[in-house]
Amino acid sequence: MIAKERFCLNRKAAPAIPLTETIQLVSELGVPNIEVRNDLYGAPDNTTILDHLSGQKVANLLNENQVNVETINAIGNMDNRDMIRENLKSLTSMLEMTKDFDLKNIIFCPVRSTDDHRSIEQRKTDAIANVRDYSSVLKKYGVNGLIEPLGFADSTLRTPWEGQAVIDAAGVDNFKLVADTFHYYLAGVTDEQFIHKVDVNYVGLVHLSAVTTTTTPLENLDDQDRYMLSSDDIMESATLAKKFENAGYQGLYAFEPFSDDLKNWDINQVKQAFEDSIEQVQKA
Repeated sequence: MIAKERFCLNRKAAPAIPLTETIQLVSELGVPNIEVRNDLYGAPDNTTILDHLSGQKVANLLNENQVNVETINAIGNMDNRDMIRENLKSLTSMLEMTKDFDLKNIIFCPVRSTDDHRSIEQRKTDAIANVRDYSSVLKKYGVNGLIEPLGFADSTLRTPWEGQAVIDAAGVDNFKLVADTFHYYLAGVTDEQFIHKVDVNYVGLVHLSAVTTTTTPLENLDDQDRYMLSSDDIMESATLAKKFENAGYQGLYAFEPFSDDLKNWDINQVKQAFEDSIEQVQKA
């Protein structure tokens, strides 16, 4: 059974709950890990990552409750070379605001655009160059990077093996991947591909969510279809978590739903859904 302390709450699972209460909540549940975000309240805005609290104030809350910040999510358009200066500025601001506590990772997401007409090779070349630049800045602060392949059809980096190839070619030692069950599902990662092409040694974090709709075509699924785990999850995320375990993965599992419906949940609903989701994974 996966130990409770290996689970993590992404703030998308509790979007209406202030950061101060979120920290206390996960501590009380014995799950001492959270993911914070720069997009919880709308368009990406780094000033909202800590709910406008000082880094020292958050550090004190984390210490008092014995909670870890696993990631900041996210630097977008990570493989767009034209945006490297803008992204490095955003990255540095994240690192500066969190230097009072032990931030583990920052997540990097690829471009999503049907107007991106770069060749596959050019996209890879740009991603490699950018990852090297990100890596240098991250090393100064002792923080690692996580690339999250996005399975959407308009994503420039869809599969885990593409992410693995970028890390290898960049030659960096402070980057791994996020394995997201929703994006594995959208990208059509098969059991055979999981066995032969996914290397769990590259996985630094697993994101779990559930999709329960049976009427929406695969190509039309989006983040609004993502909920906390349930037994009628068509993606079978809990089963995929078991596959990661069997393959030797020993890291954290973070719940990352996205539906705006969760903005209406109070802290008791969040707590119940969180506990139910952990149980789903542990029983798989």
